[in-house]
Amino acid sequence: MAPADLSGDGVLIELRAREAFGRRDYQHGLELATQAAVRANEAGDETAWWQMTLFQAECQRGMGNIRSCIDTAEVLREHPITLKSRGLECRVLSLLSDVCQAAGELERAVQFGTRAVDLSSDDDVDEALRIGSLLALIAALAERGELEQAWHVCMKLVQFLGPGIDSQTAGKGYWVVGNVAFLRQQADDGIKYHKLAADYLSPLNDLALWAWFNRASASMRLSAGVADAETEDCMERAELAASIIGEDGSDRFKNRLNRANWHVLNRELDQAVAILSQVCTESEAMGHQTAGEANLLLGKALREQGDCLNALHRLKDSQAYFSQAGANDRAAQVAAEIAGFPQAS
Repeated sequence: MAPADLSGDGVLIELRAREAFGRRDYQHGLELATQAAVRANEAGDETAWWQMTLFQAECQRGMGNIRSCIDTAEVLREHPITLKSRGLECRVLSLLSDVCQAAGELERAVQFGTRAVDLSSDDDVDEALRIGSLLALIAALAERGELEQAWHVCMKLVQFLGPGIDSQTAGKGYWVVGNVAFLRQQADDGIKYHKLAADYLSPLNDLALWAWFNRASASMRLSAGVADAETEDCMERAELAASIIGEDGSDRFKNRLNRANWHVLNRELDQAVAILSQVCTESEAMGHQTAGEANLLLGKALREQGDCLNALHRLKDSQAYFSQAGANDRAAQVAAEIAGFPQAS
């Protein structure tokens, strides 16, 4: 986003806000953007107010305040400035698609994403916004399980990626395409596009994003049963980055789950059970979805070791966590696993 047309102290506040955002200090960025928006409003500068209000929404998204972000973006969606510009409307709708997906409002996410893509076809809309709208729609469709349509949009996206595109943008694009390929059980395509993403994403540009990509790529590969040297390289890069920048609880759990899954696929069950047993003692400290995955993997490893009683206990815990997360399909899959145990009744 171009800097807002503020004057005096307003410019300094905006610069400090953007600096805070770059450091991922989203709370401070939000506070400063709110100040800048108030000053712009008092000065009657609607354009600067609009830009700083959008910046508030982006900070709210960064903080994980999804509902607040939706509310702020909805204010902008109806604003006359937005409705006069296809580019601005596309930007707001793409943001709404992203955060509605995060909130589980998948129908709205698809609707906003579809409208953003339609608007982005206008020649006046720059390529970065066009790519952003396609990314938002693909993510919403994939989350909703509409994988064929998501793949169709992925093929449109690929046409805009490559030389001449900002490297981080291209990397994120290929990453998303690879994710959809893995979800479609097209492991070869998934590996192909994730390799392309790795070519564009650099730890020098954004170490946290690089760590996230490598962790997520390893997880996708392992879910597809791919436990080769490249998968191990992804895990090691994610773990190395985490040791440099630090990792929050969620990152730590996901890295350890990847490592445990690696051991399971390589039939190193003792190592997998040792990791997972420790991880699952912290089930209450992690998200329900992650806890469900951890207990499911431990249940499978224990069953392979012949410890069916403890395996059944872990599978029941897994089903409960998935149900609490609202992941009904995953809960049903675990229920089917449980039904195969003689002790299940």
